[in-house]
Amino acid sequence: MRMRNTLKAGFLACVLFLCLSGLLLGYAQNNLQPDQQETTGQTDRLEQSNQQNQTESSSSSQLQKPLPPPDFSLSSTHVFVYDTGKDTLLYTAGEQEERIAPASLTKLFSAYVALQYVQPDTVLTAGDEVNWIDPDSSRAFIYKGQRVTATQCVKGMLMQSGNDAAYILAVAAGRAIQGDPSLSAKAALSAFIGKMNDAALRLGLKNTHFANPDGIDAPGHYTTMADLMVICRLAMGQSLIRQCASSVRETVTYVSGETVNWKNTNELLHPDSEFYCPTACGLKTGSTKAAGKCLVSAFWQDDGFLIIATLDSPEEDDRYTDTLNLYRHYTQEPA
Repeated sequence: MRMRNTLKAGFLACVLFLCLSGLLLGYAQNNLQPDQQETTGQTDRLEQSNQQNQTESSSSSQLQKPLPPPDFSLSSTHVFVYDTGKDTLLYTAGEQEERIAPASLTKLFSAYVALQYVQPDTVLTAGDEVNWIDPDSSRAFIYKGQRVTATQCVKGMLMQSGNDAAYILAVAAGRAIQGDPSLSAKAALSAFIGKMNDAALRLGLKNTHFANPDGIDAPGHYTTMADLMVICRLAMGQSLIRQCASSVRETVTYVSGETVNWKNTNELLHPDSEFYCPTACGLKTGSTKAAGKCLVSAFWQDDGFLIIATLDSPEEDDRYTDTLNLYRHYTQEPA
């Protein structure tokens, strides 16, 4: 009897052991397996991520590989090539901090400052200031008593390189700065030049100083390539300046009714010019005895602009030839 009970207890123990083993095995399959699958998935994703990072690193390395410096000669003594999208100075020739005469490149900054105080649709009446310009300087053909908008002044400054337009806008901005519409033209001009120099210091242009709004050679009127690069970037960030600097030809009717035809002085913009470049969108020409023949050019890029400065060129065409050679070199465009 005792033996039968012992066998029966052993049999029940075996059954109980088998049942518990089955339950534990099922638990392991249902709960541990997902963790293993998740770990495997994480490993796969990590490997894919590593492969992607390696690919991106390789592509980035190829994109960031700098081009060699130009292997051709340049006529311009002061040059820079600046990529605004990457905020990278690609090339420079001449001392970046050397003081140089900016010529009419000055108008980029005078327009930039003036537009902070004068609305584009403001109507301005030309006064005595149009007679203060150098008699041999370029004009937008705005005469005393004629009425124009501030936008037309900016366009006359940047397309036609009109010194008369620069003085009209400067006087209007000076009166706005002082809050006195009846302020004399001389006092208004002085207030505006002071504000230009204040703005230059505020923007960190420590080696730039202005004596006039148009860029005629004068004591105390200078900039540097390093500062000019900042000025160009600021100008290209202002939509009205960008628009006016890229306009090719335009028939303009003043508010007072007179009509004039303006042509951009930048040959890069003209399809009938030997220097035409389809991606060019500005920026400004300049020419004085101290500055030589100057050009700052802007070209469209996917992520910003390529800005090229060719300064102190000996001949009119040299600044364009240098610019196009540099543009083709740094964009790998065919000649």
